[in-house]
Amino acid sequence: MKQFLSEPQQALVVLWWNGLQNEKERPAGPFAMLTHGDRAQLRRCALPDDVLLLSSLHRLAQALQKADGPAVPLSALALAAGVLSHVTDHIPGKDFARALGSKNGTDRPCMSELRFQQLQTCRDEVAFFRQARRAVDLLGGTTDVGRLANDLLNWVHEYRQPDPALPPAQRLKLRWATLYYQAALPESADEQARQPS
Repeated sequence: MKQFLSEPQQALVVLWWNGLQNEKERPAGPFAMLTHGDRAQLRRCALPDDVLLLSSLHRLAQALQKADGPAVPLSALALAAGVLSHVTDHIPGKDFARALGSKNGTDRPCMSELRFQQLQTCRDEVAFFRQARRAVDLLGGTTDVGRLANDLLNWVHEYRQPDPALPPAQRLKLRWATLYYQAALPESADEQARQPS
């Protein structure tokens, strides 16, 4: 799967997200001026286009342009920023799709299979924006901010520029489905029989 953000760019996204969370521990550099108010503005955006009008997005875009890594389209970054504003806890290594399929204490996945399929089959960016924000909320706002940003940019790229020649194994939807179902599906009868009672 293609990296849409380099490691330094993902680290910048996490710093930007931290700036939206902590007023006591201000990050240095381009995100020092961010506040809870910026986060509240992002969370109120009903559409990715609304995010385009916010200074917090443009601070992130400028920082990413200066970092070593690929260019990021502003409209795609707006979608990602609006979704990331719903994350409340950055947990490095916590994969978004796997977490959606993981059991939530009731032997059911955090996100039902039907909702997951709706997320996977969104027909436009606005629907995906809403579904992805709901998914973050279902996870209690916990995920890896940098990885999710990369996945969201990947989704936008695959939506805007579908490539039928791209092998399925390199597509985000297949990776998400694999991770979700690895976590969501019950163990087979053979695996259950091998476990001690």
